[in-house]
Amino acid sequence: MLLKNLIRNIPKNKKNIFISGLSINSNETKKNHIFFAIKGNKINGERFIKSAINKGAVVIVCSKRCKISDKKIHVIKTNKIRELLSLTASKYYSLKPKNIIAVTGTNGKTSVADYFYQLLTINKIPAATVGTLGIKYNGKIIKTNLTSPDALTLHRYLHFLKRKKIDNVIIEASSHGLEQKRLHNVNFKAAIFTNFSQDHLDYHKTMKSYLDAKLILFKKILKNNSKIISDKDSKIFSLIKKIAIKKNLQLLEIGKEYKKIKNFIDTIGDFKIKNLAMAIEAAKICGLKSKLIYQKVKKLKDVSGRLEYVKGFKNGIKIFIDYAHTPDALYKSLQSLSNKF
Repeated sequence: MLLKNLIRNIPKNKKNIFISGLSINSNETKKNHIFFAIKGNKINGERFIKSAINKGAVVIVCSKRCKISDKKIHVIKTNKIRELLSLTASKYYSLKPKNIIAVTGTNGKTSVADYFYQLLTINKIPAATVGTLGIKYNGKIIKTNLTSPDALTLHRYLHFLKRKKIDNVIIEASSHGLEQKRLHNVNFKAAIFTNFSQDHLDYHKTMKSYLDAKLILFKKILKNNSKIISDKDSKIFSLIKKIAIKKNLQLLEIGKEYKKIKNFIDTIGDFKIKNLAMAIEAAKICGLKSKLIYQKVKKLKDVSGRLEYVKGFKNGIKIFIDYAHTPDALYKSLQSLSNKF
């Protein structure tokens, strides 16, 4: 692919530079790559520019403060390097699944994603999840290091999944990922907001900053006329509703599905039913008929480590495992068990 087809405002004598790939890690840089030297929280990618050039990079993208000058290499300096990486990756890996759903919130992202995957695969519709557990498709899992992969990895795997003829994908959108522009330039058909409570204050410092990061998905990434799925009981539902009205987004509230599910399955945990209700709404957006969903909803398996029953003893003691990592999640898990037993 030519450089002019990936990045705008390229000098005439550089427009036809052939690009064979993109990289953000100099160890993975190859001949004719664009190397994006990103400054992270711990490592500054600009330290590895020389290494990337030695590996064959022909274009370097770095910050305005970058001091590199090499006549053999085209250097692009920008203060919006993460945005440019996301946009360039979306162009280079142009094939994308038809139906891409995002799910964000403090708790429940992995559960919603897993239920969505199960609902579709049980009905023999190819689906995939991208999140905490990695990239899951066709019964396989590709491990990743982050809940929301870096922009380059995300667009590369969306391209890969489309080539595997998978058109239904759900992506867990972490607050870190949203703030770091990892999910920009993905055409989401809908986005889910599960709930909101204290988490990640070591990174965001304040609850307002944490919430602002979550809302990037709805305010800046979701395109007009797409859909939002949320819970009317959420403490920020009114805020989500305002965003939906302002951007002409269709807001789907899970109340009806929640009540219907309670008549179909016996499960522990009100939050588990809400997670399933959100997954059902997402599956319906992707074309799965309600009749097919409820014919097979009892076949769904509990999500691993999410208030998962392990073993019961004759004396009445029961063991459950739960990966609750926030005060609110732990409280709800204990409350659910208390109400049941």
